[in-house]
Parts: sequence; C-alpha cells; structure tokens
Amino acid sequence: MNAALKICQKRYDAQLPPEVSESDEVTDWLEHSAEQLVCGMDIKWKRRYGQPQVVTFDRFCTVLQGHLNQRQIDGLDQRDSLARLFLSSVLGSQADSRGHAADLIGRPRPIEAAEKVAMDLLRPYAADAVAAEREEAEDDVDADL
Repeated sequence: MNAALKICQKRYDAQLPPEVSESDEVTDWLEHSAEQLVCGMDIKWKRRYGQPQVVTFDRFCTVLQGHLNQRQIDGLDQRDSLARLFLSSVLGSQADSRGHAADLIGRPRPIEAAEKVAMDLLRPYAADAVAAEREEAEDDVDADL
C-alpha cells in the first residue's frame, strides 16, 4: 500500500500537463517533422514493440523531384527556372534563386511549399509516430518512479 501511495504522490508532484487532443499532436508532429525533413534531417520513430521507422531526406528529395518534374511536364516552368537554378548553383550566384525556386514549385514561398510536400509524405505515418512519442514519454515517467 505504501508503494502505491508513493507512486500517486510522485505523479501528483510531477503535475503532468493536460492531455492534448490527438489532432493537435498529429498536426504539431507533422509541422515539426516536415520542417526538419526540408532542412535535411531524416525523421525516425519507433513504437515500443515495433521496428524502427524512418522517412529519409533522400526519399523526400525523390518525392519533391517528382513534384517539380510534374510541374515541368505540365508546362508550368515558364521562365526555365530549373536551368537558372542549376546555373546559379554552379556559378555560385544567388541572383533571383528564390524567385526561380518559387516559380518552379508554383508558390510565392518555396520553403512553405516544400514543407507542404513533406507533410503530405509524412501524413500516413503521423499517428504512429505520435503514438511512439507518447510511449516514450510514458517510459520516461515510469523510469522516474
């Protein structure tokens, strides 16, 4: 009985934050993970009894390349932005690179557009990854007890 009281006291003392709705958790995970993916990081998670999962930066680049290729196939690269981005990269010039990137992806804010592509790639995994984060948090609380 004394052990049960100690556990209850520790949980009360810890005053864990209120539960966040699953949709908020999923949205937060998607936004944060998409930002990391666009910045070149792999996204990894592991459920308690499952295999490690990962969405790599390389896979994101393949998906983003497909998106950009489709825009070119559809005739939406009207300023030859891909060629201009290539040349600016080779020549070390930053002149209007952001403008060409925006034209190529079809949005005025190319980073946000790339993050949207990343979120679409990550969306099927979000609920599982959030569950993995919850499990990890539970394990941390149990370890503290």
